[in-house]
Amino acid sequence: MSPTVGVIGGGQLARMLALAAAPMGISVRVLASPSDEGAPEVVPDALIGGPMDPEAIRELAESCDVITIDHENVNLETLAELRSAGVAVAPSAGAIRFADKAHQRRSFAKEGLPVPEHLVLDESVENHHAAAADFCAEHGGSLVAKASTGGYDGRGVWKLAADGLDSFLDEYEGSPLVLEPELALERELAVVVARSAGGEIRSWPVVDTIQHEGMCRLVIMPADVPEPMATEAQLIAERVADLMGIVGILAVELFVVGGELLINEVAPRVHNSGHLTIDASETSQFQQHLRAILGWNLGPVGQLCEVAAMVNVVGGETVDPRQAQGATLAAVPGARIHLYGKQSRPKRKLGHVTVLGSDRAETVALAEAAASVLEGTASS
Repeated sequence: MSPTVGVIGGGQLARMLALAAAPMGISVRVLASPSDEGAPEVVPDALIGGPMDPEAIRELAESCDVITIDHENVNLETLAELRSAGVAVAPSAGAIRFADKAHQRRSFAKEGLPVPEHLVLDESVENHHAAAADFCAEHGGSLVAKASTGGYDGRGVWKLAADGLDSFLDEYEGSPLVLEPELALERELAVVVARSAGGEIRSWPVVDTIQHEGMCRLVIMPADVPEPMATEAQLIAERVADLMGIVGILAVELFVVGGELLINEVAPRVHNSGHLTIDASETSQFQQHLRAILGWNLGPVGQLCEVAAMVNVVGGETVDPRQAQGATLAAVPGARIHLYGKQSRPKRKLGHVTVLGSDRAETVALAEAAASVLEGTASS
């Protein structure tokens, strides 16, 4: 019988895992919340339940060979219990915990990995206001505050000046905060790494990531950086993967500041910065994740073109991308369209479009043009 992979979460990542699994003869079951969109459209008979519900997770595990995740906001205690009982869980609860930015910063700094200067405001800090004021004064009078958990696409991140610290801390409710200086970013990079249970590692080429309003807009492979920097970025990512002991895909996002690399954050799962591997690589991140968590050999990660550009398609007020695909292909015949089966609303990722080419500027321009047609923002 074919292996069955259980995915906690029913969003677009679970959807793309299921689409990658089908031609590999792998069955997928999904534990989806009632409001989840994406995976239920392509995975029949989704199990309905929340990612923090122990009973729902146990029910999923009973019918699957291995359990994995669509997002990090899952019941880690239940996953650890299942793994102790012999259930295959990949990534492990310990690896998923690294999605917590406070845990990331402390763990990576302890191991000598390059991270920004930081201050974690949690129960170990007696006076948050005084500690934050001192940290802010040490770093030029402004800083960036990040919720240690739950943030994504620019949410859970705030730029703060010294005169706004007290009011922000008085009103903030949520996970511990990570404070960092406001850095002069030269560029942002990402490395997607696959690691098997036996420690085999494969890294795709380093990519440039370009943000817009806190959300990733554009990903370009390979990154336009000197070879020594690209090699260093891959080595950092692979060292992080080994430190975490992850099995499956890991995305490591990096800042370039003063010509040096700093780890921004990590995601212990398939990731937006790796979506272009579906079209541009010998093995996509989704296929590779399935291979890794099932204990199969990892696939090759060579690039199938000189340059690939991916643009996220974001919801707006006008056009539904599902109705604009014909016009998109008329404008950019080589566009590879991936829509997620989600209802359109402003600032929501509805899909992505990838273009393969040989000229970097031309390939990026074509990907941007295709995305603008899908979003209804193309100039007439």
